[in-house]
This record gives sequence, C-alpha cells and structure tokens, in this order.
Amino acid sequence: MTVEETCKKHGEVPFWIVCKHVGDGSADTIIFSENKDALCFDCAHNFQKLTDQDVVAMCEECLKDFTAELMIATKTFANLKDRVQGLEHLKKK
Repeated sequence: MTVEETCKKHGEVPFWIVCKHVGDGSADTIIFSENKDALCFDCAHNFQKLTDQDVVAMCEECLKDFTAELMIATKTFANLKDRVQGLEHLKKK
C-alpha cells in the first residue's frame, strides 16, 4: 500500500509499508508484494503475526536505495534471488 508523504531527503513521494527490519536498514533480504509492501524474509514468512509495532512507512526512493545496496552486497547474480524477490513490484508506477 502506498501513501503520498514527505521524505526529508526526497520530498513528496509515495511511501510503502515495510517491516521494521527493512525500514531501519537491518534486513539482509527483502520481498516486495503487489500490495506495495516490503518485508524481510523472516517477517514475510510470519506475516500473520505482524503487529502495528512491526511495520513502518518508508519512502519509495529510500526503499529503492536500500534495495540497490542489498543487490550490490550480493555480489553475484546467482545469489540475488536469495536476497531480493518481487523486484518488479517496486519498479511499477
């Protein structure tokens, strides 16, 4: 789910609902959904147990920056699918 808000770095942009691990940059994996949310693998596999305290809003541009960092850190294309899934949902406008 996206909502327009103001990011200190990027201005007025869509915000995504993400797990706190993605939001604080501590996630080493990420799954994007067609619902415009992004969760680390652990949270995605236990999403029924997530509470309001487990999710935050994140600027779409900051989310793209974080995803790029994860992809670069992967180092090999073969390992990319183990770290980032559903990237096509982030690219859609």
